[in-house]
Amino acid sequence: MKKSILSLSLAVLSVLLICSCKDDDEVVLSSDCYISSFTLGNVKRQITTVNSAGRDTTYTISYSASYFPMTVNQLDGKIANKDSLPVNSDVKAVLATVESSGTVVYKKVSEGEDAWKAYSTSDSIDFTSPLTFRVYSPDYSASRDYTLQVNVHQQDGEVFSWEKVAEPAAWSTAEAVKTVVWKGYVWLFSRENGGVRAFTTALADGKSWTERTLSGCAAADVSTLVVFGNELYVSGVDGTLMRSEDGLNWSVCAADRSVRLLVADRTHLYALSDGRIYRSADGALWLEEALDETPAFLPVQDFATVSYTQENGLERTLWIGNRSMDDYPSDEAAMVWSHSLAAGQETAVWAYFNAAPDNHYACPRLQSLNLIRYGEVLLALGGKSLDGTAHKAFDNMYVSRDNGVTWKTDGVYVLPGDLEGKDVLMSVAVDAEYRVWLVAGDEVWRGRLNQLGFEDR
Repeated sequence: MKKSILSLSLAVLSVLLICSCKDDDEVVLSSDCYISSFTLGNVKRQITTVNSAGRDTTYTISYSASYFPMTVNQLDGKIANKDSLPVNSDVKAVLATVESSGTVVYKKVSEGEDAWKAYSTSDSIDFTSPLTFRVYSPDYSASRDYTLQVNVHQQDGEVFSWEKVAEPAAWSTAEAVKTVVWKGYVWLFSRENGGVRAFTTALADGKSWTERTLSGCAAADVSTLVVFGNELYVSGVDGTLMRSEDGLNWSVCAADRSVRLLVADRTHLYALSDGRIYRSADGALWLEEALDETPAFLPVQDFATVSYTQENGLERTLWIGNRSMDDYPSDEAAMVWSHSLAAGQETAVWAYFNAAPDNHYACPRLQSLNLIRYGEVLLALGGKSLDGTAHKAFDNMYVSRDNGVTWKTDGVYVLPGDLEGKDVLMSVAVDAEYRVWLVAGDEVWRGRLNQLGFEDR
């Protein structure tokens, strides 16, 4: 403390001596006082990994915090980094570069007036708690205070965190379920005992589910439920097509053929009919789509679909599923079909992603396949293998970073360990906040990759 006060006194004395020295040129000092920029130096960080023996190994690295700019807000006098430093960053002793109009001192916000320390580029600073930085004008007629906070993430961004939010058991006897995020709610439709039920929960909730009264959809095949525009569409078990504006009251569309709905993009519905793929802009008139392979490679069960816009502007639609175990017992992977539309393009040829012999990362042949677009990747998951041996239910999420060509597992995208091996119905949806809603039997889980929940992402 004595050293800090002495340094500050010497700085002030130096300025006063300069001000008192006059010869032919008069020195005019400014009354301006401001900090123009603030830059952090190198920061140490602990990293924990799993070694080849399966044990946790912790080591320390050093990185430049200048890649996480400190913003100086001159209006409210606050200095902070919008992009938080990585988790486990040690900010107890960090050098900083301050560009200012005058002499700078600092202290903890919680400390008294006798705690000021002189700032120096060669002295490290403890940034673990908020600090007050004060800058004196060159003529010492004015001063200004800034409040500084160095933000550090408290969670590892590369961790997928899950929580079980509900065990409602209300649909425990369901034969099929489908979950969609629509109009501020998570909707779950279940088919059981020859009828259809619907439950909703607010996106901010997840714990309490309300059963809703339905009309006109008793024959719905809930697994085909899709969101198209501002409406919900679903196929009936007999191939009829129904739609609803509120999710409660349903009416039959005057369609020109029997269909099994697959997916919807921004402009069309897509469905399977008579072993072919069809599209419709209104649910009434259906037009056949072209295939680049024989229809024999089309899936017939365990459908999973997704539609999304790529960074290059293409509208990508992906459809995966399985062929019959009875007819094709030797299939080792799911069937993957895709098409993409450029802006203004009405239709495109559906391409079959043949699982080449040298592709060791094909999508597994799983029961109850589910598929979502998550950030910049595709995630597929499902129950046990169709043959019941190769994979257990909920064993992994399979990640595709090339629009469905290859599917890999990694240590980031993982499922709740409590679910592994459970042979139950499942359905997955994702909301605008990147929260994954997973219905597994009578349990509801919610998960998110931590970094996609960070405010500064």
